[in-house]
Amino acid sequence: FSLGGKAFTYEWVWWGILFAVGMVIISVLASVWFLTKIRFETGKALTGGAPVSKGEESEDDNDDVVAIPFKRANLTFKDVHYYVQASTTNETLELLKGVDGFVEAGKLTALMGSSGAGKTTLMDVLSLRKSSGEITGDVRVNGHLQDPDSFRRCTGYVEQFDTQSPQLTIRETVRFSAKLRLDENDPAVTDESIDQFVTQNLKLLELHSIDSLQVGSDIGGGLSFEQRKRLSIAVELVANPSILFLDEPTSGLDARAASIVMRGLKRIAKGGRAVCATIHQPSVAIFNSFDSLLLLKRGGEPVFFGELGEESCNLISYLERYEATPNIKAGENPGTWMLTTIGAGSAGAGGSRSFDYAASYAQSKLREEALERIDVLNSQASDENLISFDTKYSTCFRTQLKEVVSRMKTVYWRSPSYNRNRTIIAAVVALLFGSVYVSQQTPKTEADMNSRVTSIYITALFMGVSALITVLPVYEVERNMFYRHKAARMYTQSAITIAVTVAEIPFLLLSAMVFCICWYFMAGFSSDADKFFLYYLFTLLNMTAFTFVGQMFMSLTKDSTTAQGLGAMFNSMSSLFSGILLRPQQIGGFWTWAYWVFPGHYVIEGLLTSQYHDDDTPIEPSPGSAFDQFVNAQGDDFIGTASDWIHVSFGGHFLYSHVYYDILYMVGLILVTKAVSTWALIKLDYLAK
Repeated sequence: FSLGGKAFTYEWVWWGILFAVGMVIISVLASVWFLTKIRFETGKALTGGAPVSKGEESEDDNDDVVAIPFKRANLTFKDVHYYVQASTTNETLELLKGVDGFVEAGKLTALMGSSGAGKTTLMDVLSLRKSSGEITGDVRVNGHLQDPDSFRRCTGYVEQFDTQSPQLTIRETVRFSAKLRLDENDPAVTDESIDQFVTQNLKLLELHSIDSLQVGSDIGGGLSFEQRKRLSIAVELVANPSILFLDEPTSGLDARAASIVMRGLKRIAKGGRAVCATIHQPSVAIFNSFDSLLLLKRGGEPVFFGELGEESCNLISYLERYEATPNIKAGENPGTWMLTTIGAGSAGAGGSRSFDYAASYAQSKLREEALERIDVLNSQASDENLISFDTKYSTCFRTQLKEVVSRMKTVYWRSPSYNRNRTIIAAVVALLFGSVYVSQQTPKTEADMNSRVTSIYITALFMGVSALITVLPVYEVERNMFYRHKAARMYTQSAITIAVTVAEIPFLLLSAMVFCICWYFMAGFSSDADKFFLYYLFTLLNMTAFTFVGQMFMSLTKDSTTAQGLGAMFNSMSSLFSGILLRPQQIGGFWTWAYWVFPGHYVIEGLLTSQYHDDDTPIEPSPGSAFDQFVNAQGDDFIGTASDWIHVSFGGHFLYSHVYYDILYMVGLILVTKAVSTWALIKLDYLAK
């Protein structure tokens, strides 16, 4: 090897090491300077909320919240137990121990207890969000046994830390939920009624005045935490659920924001829905907003269940009947007092530590009354109040696909950093490599051909790798979003797989075209239109395949770090067996399968043979090379061409007649990645509880 007439010799080794060390030092110093001098400000979240009108603050607001009819539902549960396997031993842990209770239509029910008491666990069990462990007990809706598919369609679940698409506006987010979760076979569900229903619920949660704002993210700015909390409630509320579950809806909110949320929940319950929420250390006003309370001690045992009464009088009178209970002080928060009384898990502070409130409740008249009420509610079962659906989803696949594709197109269009960056990368790589060949458009020697083939290989490799890496964080967000939508029965796995594909294709077409226009003509490739578009096709197939391989790995793994590891392994194998580092004729034995399985050689074969299969440009052989021997064997008058060089260099394995098989393989690989991604979304859920 030589560069500028100077040979690559051993004497240069120490200069190479010195250069590498120098680059490390310069990089570190540059990083320190940039961190000192430059700061990229993130977007600022909106503070506060929409202005609150007098009408919205009024409890007597007569706005018709329920524009679309729903069936009222009473949820009862008796003797509920939940068992899980310990992570470090073979011991079975019982997290819920014989919990009874009910959530009545038109009532606000609170689940409370200290950390580890099992309040969120109980709600997850009741809402069918638990995917592991063993659950026993009797859970009924309007007296009918809980049917999983129908129950998921008639309930809403607001997670404590929910995620929404940062690129969508508040109204778009809520409308998307409404379009996919309202029963399209219901005559009352029309485009007009959906829009009206969305508006009503935005007003109820005081989001209507800011409904055109994008949700945003913690890094890039957007809605404040309390606005996101209200948005999450609105997203579930427009599903028109009979029962609404909320996991700590007021946690992290100031007094004003919490009051807005609670005011909305009271109006939701007033409309006839059963509302159940876990609450952690509420204020007096919030605590007294609830109608009923289920209090758990550490270990998942119930301590109290029943109506709170005016100013929590029922709760106070029940606990104070025990001598171990300290009397509540004037003005003291009953929520804080009761947790202190039961020791937030075992026994009362200020009372006897040996007193077992759970055992006392199990033998109390209060529990007997609760069980009697459960029996009464269950006895009301009839065909009229049975909540049942003939289909798993509220909408047909056509509607799902239409809405999800529309959403994904909007998300991608409003993701300039992702799409702009990959287009810029394509242009920079093309210009960088293309500039090398501006002064020499036509190869003349075997070294020139080696250089061009290597450049084709490197650019194809780089474009594939960059496509795989850049898609991982983007797809991870959408995958996690799908997990939540999947639990809510919004749409199928096939819908999101197709939608992501449709959203990706236009930007892949653009990036591949930008790359080819810059690189192809600067490198002096053939001006024939068919050769250009064939080169473009293989570039597009390469980028598309690696993009969808990245999505496949992200669907199969828990996080982007693991997916990157798999991507690096896939890329290494693809490049090693592409026919460049190891010529096809050099690959044999055990590793033959890798040559045929990984996409590298199909892409390189297509790119090279599309350009050089009929190229009669004379190429001067390097003395002693295989190509030189081939030319000499043909006779003195024979002149080797670029086409001959490709044939000899790759041992006759790279043929233009294989091009259509190469295309077929790449299309097949893309279809396989999509099928595996869909399967993974069906079988795997890394956010499952």
